[in-house]
Amino acid sequence: MKQFNSNFKEDSSQSIGLSFIKAYNNWHKKIKTELAAIGITHPQFVVLASLGYLEQSKNEIKQIEISKKSDIDVMTVSTILKNLEKQQLIQRSHSKIDTRAKVVMLTSIGRSKLNKALKIVEQIDKLFFSKLGANEEQFNALLHLLTEEGNND
Repeated sequence: MKQFNSNFKEDSSQSIGLSFIKAYNNWHKKIKTELAAIGITHPQFVVLASLGYLEQSKNEIKQIEISKKSDIDVMTVSTILKNLEKQQLIQRSHSKIDTRAKVVMLTSIGRSKLNKALKIVEQIDKLFFSKLGANEEQFNALLHLLTEEGNND
């Protein structure tokens, strides 16, 4: 028999990392499938949702702000924005405040697509996480705790 030096060699279901990735993959598969049906990817949704969120309180949103809000690196956000611009979901223009900077905004088509996607994703979240019952809020708080620790690395 081959040696397998895992702390969980007797029962892989006890590995929190493996359990987490399995849960994430189940959730993500549902999200990807439903978003594909309306013509966007999950990363595109995350960028659109981040932009929509930022537009609530700011008139000019720069790519770096979308990157920070979405926790997606700037170069990846740039590529996603180029694809969203080709689909006419976003528009980029020069800043009125800083002419060297470009700002990003949702188009009316983009806002409509985002609102449709939000309904889909929020419904999936509601169904998927409802299995947690009364523990849902605690689970969300624990995820925030893990996210905060990840930002301190």
